[in-house]
Amino acid sequence: MIKDDDYVLDSSGNRVLIGLTADETAEFFRLDEIISKSGPPPSNAEEWYRPEDRRWLELYEKHESARRPFLKSSKTMH
Repeated sequence: MIKDDDYVLDSSGNRVLIGLTADETAEFFRLDEIISKSGPPPSNAEEWYRPEDRRWLELYEKHESARRPFLKSSKTMH
């Protein structure tokens, strides 16, 4: 689940997912919408992942790999 602290502002002032560009962030949410509406692939499909599933996962992994160190380094101690 994407939360508010998963975002940063890029150099142009766009709110983007950490680790992704503005275009990649838009693509991520477009693919997320497509996947949520299309349901699971047919049971007779040779591969479980469709191209949109694969690309969504690439973007998600890119975001997650950048998010973890970013959030860890931005926490302050009180």
